[in-house]
Amino acid sequence: MKTNVEMNKKVKDTFDAIESIQEVKVSPFFKENVMHQIRHASEDIQDATRTWFTPKLQLATLVCVVVLNAVAFNNLKETTYEEGLSNFAESYGLSTSTESTLLK
Repeated sequence: MKTNVEMNKKVKDTFDAIESIQEVKVSPFFKENVMHQIRHASEDIQDATRTWFTPKLQLATLVCVVVLNAVAFNNLKETTYEEGLSNFAESYGLSTSTESTLLK
């Protein structure tokens, strides 16, 4: 029963504290200033994004991708089906060894 009285006192103290809070005076242009700062910051981000991926950088990226594809295509042509199959079989332990062992 005593804890109930203590809880009621804490609740009453909380409501008294809430009632003592006064209204905050805010500048009438506060929202407008904040919205202006947000718009200005987003414009800076958009400007930085536009200047980052310039046509020169796009061209350099395109050249790198084309060169990488050409190198990969040449490596693909050099490896034959038999080599690929034997590498696959060896890596998964599916190939039989043609070497002679000492125990035979």
